[in-house]
Amino acid sequence: MSGKEDSSSDKGGRWRRLPELPEEIFDIWQKPDGELNPSSVVATVDADGKPRVAPFGSLRAVTPRLLRLISLRHHDTYANLARDGRVMVSLLSPPNLAVGVSGRARVVREKMSTDERFAVIDIDVDEVKNDMPFRIDIESAINISPQSEFSTWWSTVWKELEKM
Repeated sequence: MSGKEDSSSDKGGRWRRLPELPEEIFDIWQKPDGELNPSSVVATVDADGKPRVAPFGSLRAVTPRLLRLISLRHHDTYANLARDGRVMVSLLSPPNLAVGVSGRARVVREKMSTDERFAVIDIDVDEVKNDMPFRIDIESAINISPQSEFSTWWSTVWKELEKM
């Protein structure tokens, strides 16, 4: 990890805020070979100011400072991110990882060549916040399973993402 730890750390010495993904989080979000899990929760703001959240299995780390996801172009999350790039992404992963990542989103591919209904969005990481409470373990992540017809589609879309 190239970023230094924020001066705000708790009494136990663990990090509280960082300018980029620490190695353990980056490794989980790299998701090699088109993995969908663990799924992440993406929070955006509607035009009327209401907060919205949605799970995304497509979210992955490109670098410690860059996340990427695929979104349906008619999805509320896409509309919110295209209009207002403010975003927060949460990850829970066993045994003890709970983080919130704030950043700025931008549409980098309005229509995917493999499926024009979908867009590619990059998120520039501003801050990674450690949300893991003391004295508990996380027993499971948010995991999703593709329906059979989705598996072939995802493999095709994943190949396009690998080339970006």
